[in-house]
Amino acid sequence: MSIPARTVISASLAAAFLAPSAWAADEIQSVVVTAQSRKQFVQDVPMTIQVLTAKDIDAIGAKDLGDLNGYIPGLVVDAVEPTQPSFGIRGVQTGDFGIATDSPVGIYVDGVYTGKTGGALMNFIDVQRIEVIKGPQGTLFGRNSAAGAIAITTNEPGKELDAAGRIKLGKYGRANADVMMNLPITDTFAARLVAVRSGSEGWVDNTSTGKKSGGDKDWATRLTLRKDFDAAKLVFAWEHENMEQYGRPAFGVIKDPRLPLGGYTGVYDAAYTANFVNPFNAPLQNDQQGTEGRMFDGATLRFETPLAGMVFNSTTAYRRFTTHNITDNDGGNRPDLYLTTQDAKRAHSFQQEFKLSGKSGQLDWIAGLSFFHNNEHQDAGAFVTTGTLDTLGQFAGGQPNFAMLFGGLGAAGVPGVGPDTVFSWDETHYSDVRTKSASIYGDTIWHLSPSTNVTAGLRYTQDKKQMTWFVPGRVSPQLDNFLNSYGPLAGLDASAFPSNVIFSTAAQLAASPVTREKDWTDWSPRLVLDHKLNQDTLLFTSLSRGYQAGGFNIFTPPNPAAPAAAGKDPSFAPEKMTNFEAGVKLALPALRATVNASLFAYKFKNLQDIQLYSVGTVPTYNVVSSDQKAHGLDLEGRIRISPRVTVFGGMEYIDQTYTRYQRLDAAGNVTLDLGGQPVGTPRVTAMAGVNLNWETLGGRSSLNFQGTHATAQRCNNDTAKLQCLSTAQLKTGKATSKFDLRLAWDSPSSRYGVALLVNNVFDQRYITNLGGETEQYGAPYAYLTPPRMIAVEFRASL
Repeated sequence: MSIPARTVISASLAAAFLAPSAWAADEIQSVVVTAQSRKQFVQDVPMTIQVLTAKDIDAIGAKDLGDLNGYIPGLVVDAVEPTQPSFGIRGVQTGDFGIATDSPVGIYVDGVYTGKTGGALMNFIDVQRIEVIKGPQGTLFGRNSAAGAIAITTNEPGKELDAAGRIKLGKYGRANADVMMNLPITDTFAARLVAVRSGSEGWVDNTSTGKKSGGDKDWATRLTLRKDFDAAKLVFAWEHENMEQYGRPAFGVIKDPRLPLGGYTGVYDAAYTANFVNPFNAPLQNDQQGTEGRMFDGATLRFETPLAGMVFNSTTAYRRFTTHNITDNDGGNRPDLYLTTQDAKRAHSFQQEFKLSGKSGQLDWIAGLSFFHNNEHQDAGAFVTTGTLDTLGQFAGGQPNFAMLFGGLGAAGVPGVGPDTVFSWDETHYSDVRTKSASIYGDTIWHLSPSTNVTAGLRYTQDKKQMTWFVPGRVSPQLDNFLNSYGPLAGLDASAFPSNVIFSTAAQLAASPVTREKDWTDWSPRLVLDHKLNQDTLLFTSLSRGYQAGGFNIFTPPNPAAPAAAGKDPSFAPEKMTNFEAGVKLALPALRATVNASLFAYKFKNLQDIQLYSVGTVPTYNVVSSDQKAHGLDLEGRIRISPRVTVFGGMEYIDQTYTRYQRLDAAGNVTLDLGGQPVGTPRVTAMAGVNLNWETLGGRSSLNFQGTHATAQRCNNDTAKLQCLSTAQLKTGKATSKFDLRLAWDSPSSRYGVALLVNNVFDQRYITNLGGETEQYGAPYAYLTPPRMIAVEFRASL
C-alpha cells in the first residue's frame, strides 16, 4: 500500500521541528543582568526590564539603537539624524537638540553616561547585551534617567584565543564588515580588538544634486585590555568612531509654484492640504545635499577589588567628540523658500564613580559617589536667501522688498541683477554650557525572609550649569558689497537692512556674550517590595521618583543689559517623575516558558520640549514645559514549543495625556492649551516572532522571523493638522508595521556560516513626520521610512 505524499511531507516536517535535536539546544536561559548594580538573573529583578542579547541584535541585523526601534515595546528611538538622536520610554520623550537641556532617558555604555547628542547613538561594537529598564532609575543610574535607562554592556577580553569576522553585502550599495580578535597575552593579561565598518549609498535619488540620499557611512574601533590580579581586575577600553555621510532626505509635499503664498492663510484646512502631493510618488528635490558627521574618542578605566569583606569598584571615563549637521530644511529647490540649517557641536566630559558593595546577614547593600563634568559648545546656523526673506515678509503682511529693489536697480541699468536675483543671508547662534554634577547614593536589599525582600534606595544630586549665549549679526558679504556699490542709486546701503531676521530676538547680543548660571539639588528615592510565591513566581511592587536637572533655552537668551536676577528667567525647572508599578514574573518550566507583566502609572512634571512656532511674526524655537500623566501595561513572554521552535512576543498599552500644556504669545496670552488631551503616543506597541532551527547539509539552519506593530498616533488640537492628516494623496499618524527575516546556515562546528537578511520584508512604507522648519509658511516636508533592504552575510571564526 502506497503512502500519500502529503502524509510523508507532514511527517517529515513534524520530525524536523518537534523531535529532539541532535544539537545541544539550550532551554530558555536565565539571562544575567546588572540593572540593580548587582549580578542577578533577569527573572529575579523586581522591575520592568527587557533584555536584548547579541543573538537578538544579529537576528535583526542592527548596527545601532535606531535599528532596534519597535523591538522593545514602549521604547522609541528617533535616529533620522544620528547626531541629533531622540529616545523615549513609555511616551516620555523630548525633541530638544540644544546642549543646555538633557534627555529623560539615560544611555549608559559599560556604566558610563553618554549624554544625548554626539555620543548617544553609537555603533554596536562587540555588544554582549542591552538592558532597557523602564520607569525612573535615578537612584541606581543617577544622571538623567527620569523616565528610564538603556544600559549597554560590551564583551571583555577572555582567556582563550579567539577571532571572528563578518561581511554583509546588500541592496543600495550596503557593505558592512566587522572583525574581532581576542588575545590572551599571559595567564592574567588579555587584549580584545574590535573594528566595525558600515556604509550604504542611499535608497533615494536627489534629483536636484544628482546624488543619492538616505545612506550611511561610518567606522569604529575598540581596544580593551584586562589585567587580572589575585582577586581583582583592571579593565581599560579605548574607542574611536568616525562617521561622515550625506544629510537626511526631506520630501517636500508642495509642488505647485503658486503655493504657499497663493493659498496658505495660516491654517491647514482641507482646501489647502488637498494640494499636498504624495511624497512616495514625487521626486526628492533637496537643493542642499547636506552632510552629517561625528568624530568620537573615549577612554574608560574600570577597577574592581575586594576590600575588607566588601567589593570596591571605580569607573573613570573621558569622552570627547565633534559633530556637524548641515541639512536641507525646506524640502525643495526653490530660492524663495530656501532654508539650510547647521547644528555643530563639540564636547568633552569627565566622569568618576566610586562604588562599594557588600552582603552581611540579611542585607545586600551598595553605596556610591559619582562626579560628572561636561563642557559643550554649539553652533546653530540658519542659512537663507533674500528670496526667502521676501517670502517671510509677505507672510507678515509686507512686500517682497529685495525683489522690488533688485528689479528697480535692474530696470535702472545695473548689470546682472533683476527681480529674480537672490543673495545668501547667513545667521549663526553660538552657545556654550558648562555642567558639573555630583551625587551620593545608597541602595539596600533587606531580606525579610527567604521569599520576601524590601529594597530602599536614595540618591542626593547636585547639578550646576553655566550657560553663555552669543549671537553676532548676519554674514552676507555678496549682498553687502552689492548694496554698498549700487544701493545709493535707490538711496540705500547695507546698514538699511536688519542685522538679523531668523535670530532677531537675540540681535542685542551682537556686542558681547551674556552668561547665566544656576544650580539645582534633588533627593531621588525608591522603595520596592518583592515576594516569591514559589521558586518560579515573583511578585513585586515599587514606588520611585526620577529626576533630571534643569536647563536653559539656547534660543531665547536674556537681555545682557539687565542683571541676572531681573527680566525673564531663561532657565527651566528640573524634570521629575513619580512612578508606581506592580508586576509579576512567572516561569513555567513544564512549558519551557516565561511570562512577565507589570502595571504602571506615573506623573511627569516639567518635561521640556523644543518646538518651532510663531510668538511674533517670525517663527522661532521655543521650549515648552508640560506636565503629563499615564497608566498602562507591559507584557512579554517566550515559549520553547520544542528544541527547534521558539515563539516570543511583547506589548505595551499606554494611556498618556497632558495635565498642563500651554503656548503663549508675545503678550503672554494663551494661544494653545492641550490640558486633558492625548500626548500622541500610540495606545499599543507590540512585537512578536518565531525562531526555527533544523539540520541541513551536515550543519544547522535557522530562521528568525519577527515583526513590530504600533497603533495609530493619538491626535490632539496641535498634531491633528499635519501629524494626523488624511487626504486623498497622503495619510500620516496611521498604524505602522514592520517585519524582518534572517535565514542562516552554520557549519557543523559553527566556525563559519552564511545568512540572508531581509529588513522590512513586505516593503511597508510610512511618513514618520510631516512638518519641519517651513511648516509655519505652508510648505511642510516629510520624512519617510526606508524601503525593503536585502543583504547576505558571511561569517567565520576560530
